[in-house]
Amino acid sequence: MSEVASAPAVPAPEPSGIGGWLLLPAIALIISPLRMIYEFHQTFLDLLRPSVWISLLSTKSPNYSPVLATVLGWEILANLALFALTIWLGYLFFRKRKLAPAIFILWIVVSAALQLADLMLTSLLGLDAQQSNSRSVIELVKSGIGAAIWVPYFLRSVRVKNTFVHHAAKPNY
Repeated sequence: MSEVASAPAVPAPEPSGIGGWLLLPAIALIISPLRMIYEFHQTFLDLLRPSVWISLLSTKSPNYSPVLATVLGWEILANLALFALTIWLGYLFFRKRKLAPAIFILWIVVSAALQLADLMLTSLLGLDAQQSNSRSVIELVKSGIGAAIWVPYFLRSVRVKNTFVHHAAKPNY
C-alpha cells in the first residue's frame, strides 16, 4: 500500500462578513429608515402645521397647553435624531467600520429608552388612548427582547469581531 500524502490541515476560516445572524440586523437597517419615515408621516405630519402650534401655545385658545407643545416638540426632535442615528449606523454598518457594533448597541438602547419615555410621558399627561397605550407597551417589550438578544450578540460574536474591522479614513493634510 502506498501512503497518501496528506496536505497540512488548513484551519477553517473564521466567519466574517455580513452573513449568518448578522443578516437580520442588516435587513433591519435597510427597513428601519423607511419605517421611520412612514411612522413620522403618520404621527407627526399633521402636528407640523402652524395652526396646531398656535392652538397649543396661544393663551386664548381652548387647546392651550404649553406642556403638550413641549412634549410634542421634544418627541419630534427625538425622532429626527433617531432617524439621523439610524442613517449614520447604516453607513457604518455597511462600510464595516469598527465603530458599527458600539453604535448598533447605542441605537438599540436609545430606541428602547425613547419608547419608554414616550410611554411614560403619554401616560402621565393622559394623552394616549388605552388601545394605543397597549400597543406602545407591546412595542416596548419587543424592543427589550431585541436588546436582550442583539446586545450580547454584538458583544460576543466572532463574526461581528471579524467583520467590523475598518477604521475611518484619516484625511491627509
